[in-house]
Amino acid sequence: MSNVPAWIYFIIGFFVLDFFLVLFIFMKRRRGNDLKTEELQYIKSHWIRILDMSQGNMNQSILDADKLVDYALNRHGFEGSVADKLKKAGPRFSDLNGLWFAHKLRNRTAHELTDIRKDEGGRALKQFKRALNDLGAGL
Repeated sequence: MSNVPAWIYFIIGFFVLDFFLVLFIFMKRRRGNDLKTEELQYIKSHWIRILDMSQGNMNQSILDADKLVDYALNRHGFEGSVADKLKKAGPRFSDLNGLWFAHKLRNRTAHELTDIRKDEGGRALKQFKRALNDLGAGL
């Protein structure tokens, strides 16, 4: 053992530490993507209700869809306002700009009390659905 230079031990230690660090990050991300069965059932049942509601009350369905995305983000451990959560969870979403469109439409609906056009509402609901799927809902 005395014939092995000290820097070899340093390099081996470095690679072992890197391996465990990458493994830890991978496991943490993997664990963060899983929703429990009852959470999935909650999301799916509420999504069906939101779609049914959208036929007669698009405004309320947009508000509820935004709340459902907020619920899923909470289950993944994100904290703060919905906007804060979207910023933190941004890389998880396949169309972050589309989700921001939907969230901003929700804000407009909540604060301006104007009716949402059917095409705008339909686009927002598609974005909320995509976001829920990106979070593991499987809709």
